[in-house]
Amino acid sequence: MENKNIKELQDHIDNFVKERDWQTPPSDILTHMIEELGEVARNVLHMKNYGGQHTSEKDINMNEELADLLYLLLKMSNECNINLGEAFARKMEKNAQRFPPKK
Repeated sequence: MENKNIKELQDHIDNFVKERDWQTPPSDILTHMIEELGEVARNVLHMKNYGGQHTSEKDINMNEELADLLYLLLKMSNECNINLGEAFARKMEKNAQRFPPKK
């Protein structure tokens, strides 16, 4: 599965979701994304020793939390019929024009 392009990942998630009958409305996906983002935020705070919390690196699994977010982003893109790769490329072109490199 490694090294797939965004379209291939979207297709994989589409099949994964359909095989399990996990189609959900975007509002439910958004709620789940917020929950997962909260877990990423918690990990970042732990990594920064926020509040003096002593968490070992083994207790922080940022890989899985970011993968959960990617899964949900791809699922949301599919539910909204958006080719995420194309949308991202267009947005980055706009960003490049809007924010040129400093000389």
